[in-house]
This record gives sequence, C-alpha cells and structure tokens, in this order.
Amino acid sequence: MITILHVGSIAGVPQELSRAQRKLGFKSDVLSFQPHEFEYEVEIYHPTKSPFPLKYVEKMLAFSRVVNDYDILHFHYRSVVPFGFDLPLWKWHGKKIILHHHGSDIRHKGEGRIYSRFADQILVSTPDLIEWSSDAKWIPNPIDLEKFQYGGAEDHSGNLRIVHAPSKRAAKGTEHVIEAVESLRDDGYGVELILVENMPHREAVEYYKQADIVIDQLLVGWYGVLAIECMALGKPVCVYIRDDLQSYLPSMPLVNVSPESLKEDLRLLVEDASLRREIGTKARRFVEETHDADKIAKYVIKEIYK
Repeated sequence: MITILHVGSIAGVPQELSRAQRKLGFKSDVLSFQPHEFEYEVEIYHPTKSPFPLKYVEKMLAFSRVVNDYDILHFHYRSVVPFGFDLPLWKWHGKKIILHHHGSDIRHKGEGRIYSRFADQILVSTPDLIEWSSDAKWIPNPIDLEKFQYGGAEDHSGNLRIVHAPSKRAAKGTEHVIEAVESLRDDGYGVELILVENMPHREAVEYYKQADIVIDQLLVGWYGVLAIECMALGKPVCVYIRDDLQSYLPSMPLVNVSPESLKEDLRLLVEDASLRREIGTKARRFVEETHDADKIAKYVIKEIYK
C-alpha cells in the first residue's frame, strides 16, 4: 500500500486530505517547517531556526531523515527549497512527486521549468490557477463534513451578524466590506460586522457558526476555504466569481458580488430571511457534492496517485 507525505500547511487543505486518506487505510502524514498562524495540526513538525540561506540546508537534512518512509511526496505551495531545485534528488530516490498550487505561489508567475519537468502531476486548488499552469488539474479543496454540521441561518434577536475573515485585508478586499456594512448601518439597518482575524482556526469556526451572512474574498475571482466551511454550515456566502469561471458553478451556490454591488446584495439578504435560508441550504448541498474530503481523497488516490 502506498504511503503519502504532504509537505506544507496551507489553509488546512493538506490536513483534511491526509486525514481522509488515513480513513481509507493509507499511511498519510503532514510535515511542516513553520508554525501556521491559524494553528493547524501536523504529524511531523521541524521548525527551522537557522538564518537564510542556512535554513534550507536545515530543511533538507530534516526532510532526508523522513523521506524514505514515503512513496509519494505531495508538495503544497512549493517544495523544500526555492524553485524546486530539490525535485531531481527526490526523483533520483524513486519518489512520485505531486505539486499542489494554492494561489500566490503561481498566480501571475507561471509554472517553473523544474516543476514542469520533474512533477508527476500538478494540481491547483482553484480553477483560476489553471491559467498559470495549463497542464494542471483542479482538485476542489476538501472539508470534513463531520466537523462542519449544518446549522443554517437561524433567526435570532438583535443585529444581523455579518462575518468576514481576511487572512490579508488588502488581498481579500476588506476595505469594501467595511464600507458596505457601515453604509447599511447609516441607512438604519440592524447589522454588525464581525472581523475574524489573528486567532486559531478552531476559535474562528465558532464565529462562523454564529454568522447570519458571510463575506469571503472580493478581488481574486473565486471562493476560498472560508466560503467552503461556511457553506457547509449552511450560511449564505458572498464572494466575487469571475465571469470566465462561472461555468465551474452551473448551479451557483453563492451570492456573486463585486466591490461595487456588495452593499445592495447585502441589503437583499438582510431584508429577506427566507432568501438567506434558501441560499444556505443550497450551499450545504453543493459542499456535500463537491468538497467532501472523503470523496476527494478517493479520487486523488485512484486518479492522481495511481
């Protein structure tokens, strides 16, 4: 039976995929060289303490001590050293190499020649990234549906809670979110904005569960892990989906917004509780069909690794 090592800790994606692979009976672990700001757990943790460039020597030494225990090296974001210079070494050791892009590692940069030459398969976590790696396959980000039980958009007293959780405000369009919510408040609507930042993921999820409306990213053109988790909870999620990517969503499970339309789109949701519930129910079904980690793990094992 094949053994798998996921390298990197990107938005909890390696962890979810590895967990689901273990459920299928495979040895699958996650290795990280640095702590994650949201405190995602990993099986193998080798923090690097050396200054640049010696830290890459430290990484290679640490990696070489565990690499022989695995058949497949599934790199998330990038390999052990910059530009994939280590990939020929792992190929020489007979390892199968999967490169999994997640965003800024490839967006507006293109695929590195070494990665194209030595990776057995290249994956992307969002379909917009195919523009920068034409041979890649899109694998939807996985989620553990048991951790995110459907709660829906429940009625409650007080202000409606609009949740936004930017990892980087400038990249997520947070200024537009703040402006839209403040404008609604000025118009007399009972809403409050909850910015979920600088906390462990497990704590952030508790805020997601309390949300009436969720706003994901407004600039990239696709939805992130936040949207997937909140859709699984049955929340109506606002996000910007690029026109050329809408074919990947034949039944739109989200509220497609732009920075310019956000206020009016929010107004419709705030005024109509039944609309919030309808979108949240549709979103949950979509996540069950598209982002279930167990289904994705089976596909990756069967169609990507083999």
